[in-house]
Amino acid sequence: MSILITVWGCTQAVPDKPSENSSEVTTETQQKFASPEEVTSALEARWSLDDIKTYCIPERRYNPMCQNLVTDVGVTWEGALHENVPTGFDSISWYGTAVEGRLHEYSLGVSRGENYWLLEIGNVNSFDRQPRVAPDPSGPCFIGSAPAENQGSGNSDSDGFVSPVKRD
Repeated sequence: MSILITVWGCTQAVPDKPSENSSEVTTETQQKFASPEEVTSALEARWSLDDIKTYCIPERRYNPMCQNLVTDVGVTWEGALHENVPTGFDSISWYGTAVEGRLHEYSLGVSRGENYWLLEIGNVNSFDRQPRVAPDPSGPCFIGSAPAENQGSGNSDSDGFVSPVKRD
């Protein structure tokens, strides 16, 4: 073994003896958000105002026939992003659940007038990936994919946006 280490410059994967600090070493890198303020700060870093504006086009408005997050476990937390900045939106806010004092899952949305965009539903693992800033608007939970009968001129809002799917 020592010849291979010398030749290839490798080191053993497991030391012969555990170090005295081995119980302190952890492989867990997952973020633990312990307050709504921490979640708000992380979401502001994750979603810049430019990214939010890129996402919030008429075709990506949220289809109300799709399910949003249901807060049925733990404690409900909430917060607002970019509060002290003129955004052009009525609100950029999130709500979610905390279990044992840590974020469990969240839903982030944007509203302006009668319009709503669901940016994402996620959990602590979502912060390990980049957000989907410009997803295909033909997805099933976007108004852009609403049936033709719900996109006619008689269903237009005054701002030119397509009306959401009508419920009976």
